[in-house]
Order: sequence, then structure tokens, then C-alpha cells
Amino acid sequence: MKIAFVTSTLEPGRDGVGDYTTLLAAECARLGYSAARLALNDRDARVAERGPDLLRLPSSSPWPERAAEARRWIADHAPDWISLQFVGYGFHPRGLVSAVERDLRAVLSGRPLHVFMHELWIGDEIGASWKDRAVGWLQRRGTLALLRALDVRLVHTSNEAYAHRLSQCGVPARRLPLFGSLPLPAPSAHPPDDRFSFVFFGTLHPMWPPEPLFTALRELGRPVELIHAGRIGPGAALWDHMMARYASAFTFRRVGEASPREIADVFATAHFGIATTPWALIGKSASVAAMLDCGLPVIVNRDETHYRGMAEAAPEDPLLIRLGDDLPERLRAARRRPARLRLPEIAGQFLADWEAR
Repeated sequence: MKIAFVTSTLEPGRDGVGDYTTLLAAECARLGYSAARLALNDRDARVAERGPDLLRLPSSSPWPERAAEARRWIADHAPDWISLQFVGYGFHPRGLVSAVERDLRAVLSGRPLHVFMHELWIGDEIGASWKDRAVGWLQRRGTLALLRALDVRLVHTSNEAYAHRLSQCGVPARRLPLFGSLPLPAPSAHPPDDRFSFVFFGTLHPMWPPEPLFTALRELGRPVELIHAGRIGPGAALWDHMMARYASAFTFRRVGEASPREIADVFATAHFGIATTPWALIGKSASVAAMLDCGLPVIVNRDETHYRGMAEAAPEDPLLIRLGDDLPERLRAARRRPARLRLPEIAGQFLADWEAR
């Protein structure tokens, strides 16, 4: 069976959805499927890049030209179905799918379609600003119009909040967990006994709140080291502010951009991960998925995102630790689990869900 994976960007190490797509395609190929990849709006490609079962089209080229070239590529590969790995912002700088809907329809129509909704529109959460609600309304209208115009047989998403919101719009979606993009850590690596170490991974949101988490960490009765690994993004200023404010309480360390193996080994020598994604949306975090693959318990200290008509989200994994008054006791009792790559079982679920449809 032939699958064409379509997304926006496929530059290795530059886009989480692109890396996810590459790993999933490789696993499907290992299982005996023919898996090709197509990037329709690649911001890191200067010219069209072609390879065995690969086409990357630069975002600098006009959309009609890209759509025509993508149609030819799909016709040459003749896939049995297409898997669209979707993020609205990947195709338009403000996530306005309606601006490129005609071109996306030209590429994707005519074949059975699977869609993984990695992100939805903004502005649905309780307390959203009028600006986010207005932009989100436009994003939602374009996204739903695209889905309804195509031969969509199956929709996946990474968390129950997204599945709930899609169902409210008449789009049934199944949850498919994310897997990590890191290799297993070295067997010899282990956390130190003289301190507690906590690791952040990837983009740090500038509005991530250090309190009351940092107050709870002071109560652990052991020295605390805070580590950041990977590309920190716009959160660099927040990290510097935290270093200045909490220098007397904690040790801070920046690993910076490193190889996947080096970051996995950082996870192996940490006691806990710290998520920067809200509790209701924790399933969409690729950083948390990587920590869970490495067997690392993960603290989730954001819980400001809630949706009308949706029940309280249950923990998606026993290793997820929600911030509460008893956090110090829970951290002292928490234990790692053996590192395990979840890609094979999640890819198997992905294929089984499609074949069931």
C-alpha cells in the first residue's frame, strides 16, 4: 500500500510536525508500506528539493506553481491514500486556511484522505480575547471548509480537548498520541543523588509562570538544578529573568541546541521534566512526548486553558504530575519508568485506524 505524507515543512530539526512526519513515514516504510513525503510550504528550502520519495517546495514560489508541481508528483507516485499532517500556521502566516484553500484542494482532492490535526484554531478557550476570537473564527471557517471539501475518511488529533472541539463542529476525530523524536538514552546515564534536577526542552513560552512551582521546589529539602535543553526561542528573556531572581535558590544550566542523543542523555540524568503546555492540551506537546519516551516524570504547572462543555481532563499518562498543594510529597514518591520508544506501537495504531475505515 502506498501512502503520501503531506505537510508544510520538512527541514530536519526545524519543525516538530515535519520531524514527526519523517519518523512516522520511516516507520511505515519499515513495516512494508510505500511512504513518500511532500512539503508544500517549506520555509527552509530555497529551491525545490527532490529525492527518493521526497519533494520539498519552497514557500517563496507562487502557490499555483507549487500546487501544479505537487499534483504532478502525487500523480507520479499514485498513492492509495494521503496523510495530511496539518497545522494552519504552516500554510499561512496567520493560520488563515481560506487564503490557500483553493490550492490545497487542488493538491489533495481526488484521493482518500487522512488528516492529523496537530493544531486547531485559536480563541475557543474561556476568557479568550476578542482579537483571538475574531482571528480564530476566520481560522475555523477556513479549516472546516477545507475538510468538508475533501474526501476525508479519518481524522486524528493528539488530545481530548481538540477531539472535543472538532466533534462540536461535526468532525469526528480519534485520539492518536504523539511519540518522541529522540533516541533512547545511554544505559549508563542516571540522575545524581545529591540534588533534584528538572529539565525544560524546546521553546519556552515567554508567559510561562514560574510560581507557585518554584516555591514548591524550595520545599524539597535538596539542592535543585534547572536545565534547559534545545532551542529556547522567545523564552530566552524569561530564562535570564528567572536566573537573576532565583539565583540564590537554584542552579541554572543551559545546554542549548544539541544532538538528539545528547538531549536524550540529559533526560536520563534529570529527575523530572517540566512542561510548558497547559494541562488540557498536554497531549499536543512534542517535548513532553520525548520526555515520556525517556521514562521521565513530567510536572505540568499550567492549568489556565478550559473549554465550555468539556469535562476536566484526566491524566493522559501516569508520569504526568499536575501541580497541587501536595507536589513536594508527590515528587519525592515519583519514580521513573524504563525508557521505551513508542513510535512502533503508535504507528501501528495509525495504520490500524485507517484500515478499519
